[in-house]
Amino acid sequence: MDSGLAAVLGATVGALGTGGAAVVAAMFARSQLRMQIRAEHRRSLRDPRKAAYVAFAECWRNRLELTSSSWIELQLAADNRESPEFRGLLEAASTYREQADSLSTALEHAQAVVYVEGPRAVTAASNEASGKLTTYRRKVHDAFVAVQRGEPIDAALLEVGNEARDAAYRAYLRFLRAASDVLGDDVL
Repeated sequence: MDSGLAAVLGATVGALGTGGAAVVAAMFARSQLRMQIRAEHRRSLRDPRKAAYVAFAECWRNRLELTSSSWIELQLAADNRESPEFRGLLEAASTYREQADSLSTALEHAQAVVYVEGPRAVTAASNEASGKLTTYRRKVHDAFVAVQRGEPIDAALLEVGNEARDAAYRAYLRFLRAASDVLGDDVL
């Protein structure tokens, strides 16, 4: 083989190797860019979702605690119907109920934001938690009406109220798990 042909073949092989390396490097850079764009997209979804889920959870929890405080005060009022503290206990129960009612708009707004942010598993869990909380609040309302009428809170109503609170809290925990699962999936 003559030296001119060897030089041309050597240059051709070198050019092909350099070109091949450049193609591989470009493909790797493109892949890295896609991964970076996906990661940024997940991060852009995660932050508003997290804020929405936390706002809903905090408002829901505050409403549950106020309703539970009203429930406790009602039970105390029913047990102390003949004592001078009865009116004060009934007023405290009413105040807690009113404070819980005042969170209605904020909770509805927080739930609407959860609906917008999604996904369906979290919106379904927030729906269930809100429904169970409403059921519990109805039981507390029934007890409040009974105490105001001078009726005792019987064992059946007491049990139903406590079961409704427990069911609401379990639904709340399911919401938290669903939200955590979604946010965990968004981790980079």
